[in-house]
Amino acid sequence: MFPNPRSIRCALAAALLSLGLASAARATLTIVQGDYKLPAAVDATVTASLETELWARVYRPESGGPHPLVVFLHGNHGTCGRFDPRDGVRYDDRSDYTFSGTCPAGYVVSPNHLGYEYLARSLARNGFVVVSINANRGVNAAPGEAGDDGLNLRRGRLVLRHLQKLARWNAGVAAAPASLGFPLLNAIDFAHVGLMGHSRGGEGMRAAVDQFREAASPWPARIGAVTFEGLFEIGPVDGQTSRVLDAAGLAWAVLLPGCDGDVSDLQGVRPFDRALAITTEPAKPPKASFLVYGANHNFYNTQWQQSDATGCQGQTAIFPQAGSGSAAQRRTASKTLVPFMLAHVGPNRDAAQARRFDPSYPLPSALTAITGYARGYSPTPRGSQNFVIDSFNRNTGTSSANVANESAGLSAYSHGPASASHSPAQRAAAISVDAAGAGVFLQTNASAPGVPLDVAAYAALEFRVALQCDGSLCAFPPSAGGDADFTLALAQSDGTLSRPVTLRSVAVVRRPAAAEGVSGANNVLMQTVRVPLASFGGADLSRFRGVRFTFDLLGTQSLLLADVRLTRQNAGPGALMPELLDEAAGPAGSAVRAQAAQAAQAAPAEKAAKDSNRIVGIRRIATSRAIDSAEPAVEIELASSRPFPIGGALPVIAVGADKFALSRFPAGPTDRLIFTLTGPQFDALPQGAPVTVRIGGAEPWAFGALPK
Repeated sequence: MFPNPRSIRCALAAALLSLGLASAARATLTIVQGDYKLPAAVDATVTASLETELWARVYRPESGGPHPLVVFLHGNHGTCGRFDPRDGVRYDDRSDYTFSGTCPAGYVVSPNHLGYEYLARSLARNGFVVVSINANRGVNAAPGEAGDDGLNLRRGRLVLRHLQKLARWNAGVAAAPASLGFPLLNAIDFAHVGLMGHSRGGEGMRAAVDQFREAASPWPARIGAVTFEGLFEIGPVDGQTSRVLDAAGLAWAVLLPGCDGDVSDLQGVRPFDRALAITTEPAKPPKASFLVYGANHNFYNTQWQQSDATGCQGQTAIFPQAGSGSAAQRRTASKTLVPFMLAHVGPNRDAAQARRFDPSYPLPSALTAITGYARGYSPTPRGSQNFVIDSFNRNTGTSSANVANESAGLSAYSHGPASASHSPAQRAAAISVDAAGAGVFLQTNASAPGVPLDVAAYAALEFRVALQCDGSLCAFPPSAGGDADFTLALAQSDGTLSRPVTLRSVAVVRRPAAAEGVSGANNVLMQTVRVPLASFGGADLSRFRGVRFTFDLLGTQSLLLADVRLTRQNAGPGALMPELLDEAAGPAGSAVRAQAAQAAQAAPAEKAAKDSNRIVGIRRIATSRAIDSAEPAVEIELASSRPFPIGGALPVIAVGADKFALSRFPAGPTDRLIFTLTGPQFDALPQGAPVTVRIGGAEPWAFGALPK
């Protein structure tokens, strides 16, 4: 017998209200803030290439301690900005400070690290010390290096250098700078450290953890014992270094802006993909992805005052084009990052806050009133906690258990790599349906017919799914209950099925979406569905064989299906409850909806005039620090009337079919960009090949034929 939906809604509303009251009571500490900025120097522990500096703002509870520590790191951005009174915004369109520590007349230093104050102050009120690092000098907009194209290993070392200083001040080995205005002696508990990184800062934080933990690392001796408990990333990059940087051994979550015009392929989901394959973690930290429809990349930082996206495809924008950013979008960060840190960092963790990331639990109306979301989640990838049915890592038609799957009525079914946004190693089943029907299904099997498996120790079914669409399939009006639907059932060894559960009763699966005008959009991103095994009435868990996905509810569908498994952690009451709870959101919820709608109606930025692009020069140089080799190098210098954005995505030059990503901005305006190739790489390029540059989701720059 199914529970009464009204009683479930009331119980959930009461539970959410009690959580909200508990959070409100906790966030009452008086806080102080101050800054430190040490003299710039060539610090070989960070880089010998340029001067760097230790500059940060610190937020802390006024009294008490030691407190858990959270460190913030912003992404790649201009380091000098000018205020335009006509537009009412600051344009950060120069990189002078990167190299010289000064900005030209009419410009100010871009305070990139101050853009997360709305998050820092909230955490400090909840008992954390928060340190927000400025990475302008010698890092932001600095020349890339071989093996560290995006300088994210350098970012990681800068974070560790800050931790080294903080540890000395905390231990009383040295006095904290007077500019802080308060002491740090015994203020920080290094046994409980959380990290947040935005854009390149996300991969930079993974680099900090990796370099601290690597064999023969000098950093533990320099800093002392540090326990990294959680890492939260916002719109991060992935793969900009020679290392594969994962988040093993700590709780991890990524917020993905659905309308990201900078890191436009949403590559930040790839560490989540890889995490699912790391099954040997000794602890059980959860991993999560949290896609926010309608959010852009830049406005999670209040100091970044130009939108990276001119609009959205397949979703409603919750941001204007410039100015004060988007309060609605910032709320999606504060309502995820703060619960994440409360759940995973500190001696008094609040485990209930982690439900924010589990798609089987409802989201609060403070979030659902703003926009839609798609969540990916694993309570733990640890092998002992999961029973893998099918990762689609074998040939089409064969499950991970090396037994035959069953299918009927499908117009297409194949195993292979998932979408372009996902890790190249992520596997999925691509399924197409032309006509719905009870006989149209895919059954993934963990055993042969007649061979029962006892899975009574497991509590929930978990799988990942995405709707693929193009053309008219993406054009129909979105459904409040999701754009995909099908039926789930447990298959038993005698050929019988449990009672079915419909997808829409437990999850909202929406169509793909992307920033407006991004080439290659839409982004097909898989989300997780988690269903209690108890929901499948009539199932005998001692006679389990597999899971049947029956495509009987909607007509034409094209889907990705991945990572079908059972997990020992139970699932919650289902993800459709927030849609019902939202009706009771009240005046506050209405205000948020109105604000989001107003942001979406803001006039998009005018299209830029046609570019004037040219190849300034091609020169051979004897050696280049960038390629870390004694062999000759070739620099290709490009200029454009449309400035090249300094952002998270790597600039990539395509010469014919060949692509290269090692580049640098000269000090000053961002209308020039220099790519470095090895001599043999350049010599292999064909004369007259077309030259183009792509940077994230921006419109490509075309430079004509290569004049060798």
